[in-house]
Amino acid sequence: MPKVLERELKWLSRGSPGFELFHADASLASAKSPPNGPQRKLAQRGSDIFVAVGKELRWSEVGLLKDAQERNGSATVAHRVLKTPAARPIQQLSVSPSGDYIAILTDHTCHVCILPAPSHLQSGESTPISLRSFQVGPTAHVLEKERLVSALWHPLSPTGNCLVTVTKDSCVRLWELDKDNRSTFDKPGLAVDLKKLVNAESTQADFTASVYGANKGFSPDDVEMQAASACFGGQGRDDEHGWASMTLWIAMTEGGVYALSPFLPNKWRAPATLLPSLSTSVVSKARAIGQDHEATESERRVSDQQCKWLAEVDAQEPMIIAGEGEFETVEVYSRPARPGSIPKLQGPFYLSPEPEFGEISDIYVIAPKIDDDALFDDEFDDSNTDEGLSVSIICLATSTNKVHVCLDLNGVEAEWLPTKRSRAITFDDGIIDSELLLFETIDLAHPESKTQGWPTFTASPTDRYELYATLPSGVYALTFRPWIGQLEDELANLSESGIDFRLNVLLESSNTDVDQPILIPDDEGSDASTAIAIIDPSADFVLFTVARNIPFSAALDLPSVLSPFAPEDDFIPAGALPAPEPRAPYQPAEVFFQSSAVPGLIKQANDKRILGTDLKSQVRFSPATLQLMTDAHRILSSETNRLGVAVADLFRRCERMRVELQDQIRKVKAIADKVDNVIGSNNMDDNELDGPGKIQNRIERSHEKTRDLNCRVEALRKKMLLLGGEQLSTKEQAFAAEVKKIAQSISLPPEAPTRPSAIVHLENSPEHRENDKSTGQLAKRMHEVQSLHDQLIKQAAEAAQKAGDENLRESRRSSMVGGGFRRQKLVQVMEMLERESALVEAVQERLARLGQV
Repeated sequence: MPKVLERELKWLSRGSPGFELFHADASLASAKSPPNGPQRKLAQRGSDIFVAVGKELRWSEVGLLKDAQERNGSATVAHRVLKTPAARPIQQLSVSPSGDYIAILTDHTCHVCILPAPSHLQSGESTPISLRSFQVGPTAHVLEKERLVSALWHPLSPTGNCLVTVTKDSCVRLWELDKDNRSTFDKPGLAVDLKKLVNAESTQADFTASVYGANKGFSPDDVEMQAASACFGGQGRDDEHGWASMTLWIAMTEGGVYALSPFLPNKWRAPATLLPSLSTSVVSKARAIGQDHEATESERRVSDQQCKWLAEVDAQEPMIIAGEGEFETVEVYSRPARPGSIPKLQGPFYLSPEPEFGEISDIYVIAPKIDDDALFDDEFDDSNTDEGLSVSIICLATSTNKVHVCLDLNGVEAEWLPTKRSRAITFDDGIIDSELLLFETIDLAHPESKTQGWPTFTASPTDRYELYATLPSGVYALTFRPWIGQLEDELANLSESGIDFRLNVLLESSNTDVDQPILIPDDEGSDASTAIAIIDPSADFVLFTVARNIPFSAALDLPSVLSPFAPEDDFIPAGALPAPEPRAPYQPAEVFFQSSAVPGLIKQANDKRILGTDLKSQVRFSPATLQLMTDAHRILSSETNRLGVAVADLFRRCERMRVELQDQIRKVKAIADKVDNVIGSNNMDDNELDGPGKIQNRIERSHEKTRDLNCRVEALRKKMLLLGGEQLSTKEQAFAAEVKKIAQSISLPPEAPTRPSAIVHLENSPEHRENDKSTGQLAKRMHEVQSLHDQLIKQAAEAAQKAGDENLRESRRSSMVGGGFRRQKLVQVMEMLERESALVEAVQERLARLGQV
């Protein structure tokens, strides 16, 4: 959700040229009439702003208003008046996608004016401009007919100049406007009465809208089918489902929601993914129904109609026209003649569970995203695909200041009436009541506001899943991003086990983020106009509305994806505190700037000589004088009451500021006391230094304590070393280091190669010296010594075993010979044992010397 950077922008404050763009004279501003329909008095074309003030249309540009404010010249005129043929106060404005036309709606009439180029409007002149205008439906939209509730521009129009008007009596008309052909403004391309269409059973029925002068018959649906608002299911983008942009949604005041699909002009453009997505869905649906033996006759008929409609579109050779970009092209097709130009009215769509309804005031639909898995191959990988939802989101605003967020889980596809009325009565051919899943109800009613209005929606220019709702209490921002990801994961990996539990947890835990960027006072919000959001060339994101001809605005944080000047990562510098949310500055009440009506009353009385020749003459008591005093009292009581309310509001604001200032003073005093405790001003003598000197003294004392602690730690460490024995000398430490170094150098690898040898090599032998020269490593020498040691041990063991065997033989032999001979042999054995013992001792000494090397 965008963060509010500033409230009540300076270039739109009172006294600035931007304020004069919206302001009107006192008589028009003081007129109070409850709104009986949507108030859309603001429109935009890029950074151009169009404002309806009474019967007058004004133009300005965001950069022009900012420059006028910077020049600080209140006398500078930063807007131009555009003359229109409107004879009544303008209620709605709508600029065509091409930027060539602007639709101007009053209660019952509709005019379309040709807009000048931006360069012509910004020529620097201040004279009014007379616009070339056409009246749309001079016999359809007149005072004798029902009032207009919506005027929409078709998102799939190739020229961007196809207008759809909806009246309160549920008559929908499609106008394919062409400034070179006046008849396109007089006669609609399509006209349908929804009250007739809802009861039609075949295309042979008459469901056209009534013409001027024809008698209007009675219909039982006159009350339940009073249209409140309408919108298209998509905006003609490539990432939307194919049927979305050609589906017209109509909301009734009593709560019913209907859909017309496909509702197309005679010539319509096809985005790049529209026909491939439709082909994929229609073919797969037809194949599934063909294999389903339980499919109803109505489902088979709808599938067959979609296949015929799509086949006729595929058979056409599209006309290629230039797109918005320099190298972009758009394919334009003709509307298929069969199954028909007017689709079947689908609905009513009821909300489940059914909420507590007021009257519906507006509807807004967010199109489902396209199914990339079904449209593209498995090898296609688009990592930049935006996270979205595969079902439509339908938002309904009510007169009770509540917003119902619904989901269309089944989806709306093209459907037509049968060509002939079936004689056989079947249950599946009747009206099927579809349902919309009520995901969330958002209560935006201000607890202190008692003003009744007509809530409306505004699409966000930065995020398709973000929406702005204009209510009498202000403008609210609704963001659906917190829950669409979780819901899409659940829908994509749908499993029947535990689905009820998971959906209940999702519904209870996932809520829409709500913020209020703009706050409107309670006494001025009854006729609040639908807000508009503008991103000007200087990368400023501005949201503003107007109420009682007074602008209310807010500057929002532009997402880094859209802002070329935004940093790559959002971070808060170290040590920086988060900035508080900006508060809107005080705006003086309009009553302070209105002149009193008493002087005019007195002037009128003087003209009629009710009070005599002048005010100083004697008052004559008469019925005329009594009536004059009564009128003056009524005017003064009304004016003083408004002044008292405005002054009371100012007094409450001043009291709140005083209380907040006292609270801030207490907080600052508490912080000052903490600072004094830190710097030690409360514990030092008066003779010591102040400020930084005290802090420096405390820092020096801390350093001294640290040095003392370090000395104590060093003394304890030396004492602990002496507990294990005397301290080693320098030579002993060097000898220990040398021993450690040699121990590391003679350490053998895990798998050291062994050289088998049965010969004992002496130290000074030539072979040993040659081996040392070749290796030059103590590790190899140690290995050889160990091998030699093992060999000698083995030889000693063999010698001892041999000596024992000889002793055994001598003892056996001595049993057969005499004692002298045995003694002689015994002496020889002892001598041999002594020689062997001497040899073993010499070897062990040699090994010991070698081990010490």
